[in-house]
Amino acid sequence: MTVRLAACMAFVAAAGFAPGADAAGGPAKGQPVAGCTVSDAIDWAPVKGAPYRAEAHANGPGKCEDAAVTLVLRAPGGKALWVDARPASDVMTFAGVGTRSAMQRALREWLSQEHDYKTTSDLPEWKEGADAPMSGEFPFYPDEGMDRDAYEEMRGEKSPVFCFVQGMESMACLALAKDGGISKIGLQLFPG
Repeated sequence: MTVRLAACMAFVAAAGFAPGADAAGGPAKGQPVAGCTVSDAIDWAPVKGAPYRAEAHANGPGKCEDAAVTLVLRAPGGKALWVDARPASDVMTFAGVGTRSAMQRALREWLSQEHDYKTTSDLPEWKEGADAPMSGEFPFYPDEGMDRDAYEEMRGEKSPVFCFVQGMESMACLALAKDGGISKIGLQLFPG
């Protein structure tokens, strides 16, 4: 193997291209698709102007049950603002997913914003003297270090919220800050 060929192969591997992959990293025409590598994306338009982008990726060299799933929120210019990665088997949305087509549907569901929290003002109130805010019978756990005053102030800001299932019985919620950044608000428990 020549040095030039070895350097080219190292570049291809570092760039994330697999043998038989096209320039976008997908399978080249006529090449079989191995494993459970699937992606989806939606526009998230929490404010006027260019939309933010929410991407979901599953990467599994074998069975879909063994895939890793990654969620990425990007600013309108493409900068990654939030990245969350976990084993698919640890997230309720992916429980029992066994095929690429089922994984594709699960990724779309994971990105969907079909929940009650559109802005921080929709989050449950943290009543005086309570240990945590409550949504019905289920607690909302603010992120570590957030006290009641900071939480209630954030609710008053009415910032856009992006939530996603992050475990078997909980949903993580993020807030879009005025400066365009993303911060974690906390976790909403739900029945699993």
